[in-house]
Amino acid sequence: MSDRVRRRRSRELRVPRQDGGLSPASRLRIAADVHRHSTSDDDSGCVLEEYAWVPSGLKPNMVHMYFASLPEEKVPYVNSAGEKWRLRQLRHQLPPQDSDPRYCSRLTSEEEDELRLFERRRKAECLGRGTVDRVPYDGRHRKCGNDLRTPGKS
Repeated sequence: MSDRVRRRRSRELRVPRQDGGLSPASRLRIAADVHRHSTSDDDSGCVLEEYAWVPSGLKPNMVHMYFASLPEEKVPYVNSAGEKWRLRQLRHQLPPQDSDPRYCSRLTSEEEDELRLFERRRKAECLGRGTVDRVPYDGRHRKCGNDLRTPGKS
């Protein structure tokens, strides 16, 4: 929070300046936020606010490991090139004409109903069903044993 906003809020709340311009409730919230973002091993409720999207069902350490496996420019940090890349991918994978009759021309009412049914079933049965898991990998081809990390070598 900027000093200007803090000063304005402290004037509005009439909090003495010697207290840093923060109400007791604000100081407690800040203390809770500091604890929430701690890096201790017992931090199972960490909110991953730096990302625009995270895979569901993962603990924070797995989320960080997952994003560490992606190229830096594709990690969906908030307001980043990675977030824009992910949105472009979603538009490509889930184009609006596959889910909304308004984006289709010349559909009969029966076809519109079928499209709506398809969209409901897709959302219920398929959307967001991917999983993330650790896979042991030493950089070698499973069958022949060639090193896959050095291109052009057999």
